[in-house]
Amino acid sequence: MDLSERERLILEALVELHVREAGPVSSASLHKELGLDLSSASIRNVLHGLEEKGLLHQPHTSAGRVPTREGYRAYVNHFCRPVRLPEAWVRRIHAVLQAEPAPRDVPEILGRVSTLLAGLSSNVGMGLAVPAAPPAHVQRIELVSLESSRMLVVVTLDNGIVRTEVVALERPVAQTTLDAAGEILNEIAADRTPSAARAHLDVALRERTGAGGGLARTVARAKGRVFADSPVQVLHLQGATEIMGQPEFTDPENLRLLVRILDHPEELESVLLEQGRAGVPAVAIGDETHRAELSPFSLVLSSCSVAGIPGFVAILGPMRMRYALALSLVKGVAEAMRTVPRPEAN
Repeated sequence: MDLSERERLILEALVELHVREAGPVSSASLHKELGLDLSSASIRNVLHGLEEKGLLHQPHTSAGRVPTREGYRAYVNHFCRPVRLPEAWVRRIHAVLQAEPAPRDVPEILGRVSTLLAGLSSNVGMGLAVPAAPPAHVQRIELVSLESSRMLVVVTLDNGIVRTEVVALERPVAQTTLDAAGEILNEIAADRTPSAARAHLDVALRERTGAGGGLARTVARAKGRVFADSPVQVLHLQGATEIMGQPEFTDPENLRLLVRILDHPEELESVLLEQGRAGVPAVAIGDETHRAELSPFSLVLSSCSVAGIPGFVAILGPMRMRYALALSLVKGVAEAMRTVPRPEAN
């Protein structure tokens, strides 16, 4: 989006004032902040133009303006420059990561990192390791009749993991029909990864007829649960107390979304994996994550090495965030993690 020099100047100042003061920014505040030979009327005209471009929003007729998601994105793209971390922060990062006794394992390293990021950013700090493991394949599927018109689907993977899922039926089904459906599912899904089984199932069942085929299609409708991908290592997350101190979470709806996110960390795992780019700190603002529950939030992350295992460190906070500082913080922590001794060496 093309912006004039005056628009860029005022957008940058407005975002930084809003981040600092956590409220709508008036033309009078901008006039005072900028200290330029611009009248409040001239500033209001520029603000109106930025609002028409979708970069600002006026919560109430008599209120000042606040940045929209697009406004924050323009700010990050055009004005977000690396900053030098305070020396006290640098000392704290190295002190926490190098503290004795040395961390015993990867989860302990991630626990230190997530607590460190939460404390320094006053938001949610996260650390995730992504072990390189060969993909599991479906070994065997069994269907077992349960009372109350339900069946138990048992999926055994070749890495030893056994998954179970209860699926509701329209009516009770004989075990012989369950066995027939199980044979069909095994023929289709065995020796495939769970994701490949999900992708192949519907097409493979189109021509199947009879009771076994119908029951197999019932299982296919629940394929997202029955053939779920193996979870990555549990995300380490700290900072519920810190982020709840932010003024955005006096809004009950924002607080509800925050609690839901903190209760379902596995959803943040998938977001980190989707947003991460090796070696490049990244910023996802609001609905750029394609998750409705994350629309009031921003995510700042960097790839890292956790005792030789690829991973990510990240900060989750409200859109009103000090982006330059957050980017420098995740980058600084990721770099400092290179000096953490591998647990097996201790």
